[in-house]
Amino acid sequence: MSIRVKIILVSILLGLALSGTVLAAASTVQAFHTLQHQRALMRAGDVNTIRSWMTIPYIAHVYHVPETNLLGALRLPATSQVRHVTLTTLATRIHKPLDSVIHTVQKTIISYRQMHPPAHITPTPSPTTSHAKKTARSSRSKRGTI
Repeated sequence: MSIRVKIILVSILLGLALSGTVLAAASTVQAFHTLQHQRALMRAGDVNTIRSWMTIPYIAHVYHVPETNLLGALRLPATSQVRHVTLTTLATRIHKPLDSVIHTVQKTIISYRQMHPPAHITPTPSPTTSHAKKTARSSRSKRGTI
């Protein structure tokens, strides 16, 4: 095989490797952004982010709902066997479609929130914010306007 053919073959393989790397990087960045968006929705309490891999204790913790309410809505006993399995496994055990189980959990969270609205927390100003306000007040008072 001549040197020219070897260079062309190596160039083609290098181009394929670079293309694959670029596609993998783009896919990774897109997956990261999707994950960040889902996380933001979950932190905001959007019940549409409930997924089949979640467990009852996880859902109770993330969505701030007592486990007993979720288990009661699904008519399940509070046993350790039930606590540590995914919604997919629970749906199989109770012979219900997964979508039905997820929908029941979502409705339970929404009704719990309606009965127990979250307390509004007044944000406390950070030290930098307080300092900035004091500086602004003192500069206005020096100019003669308050």
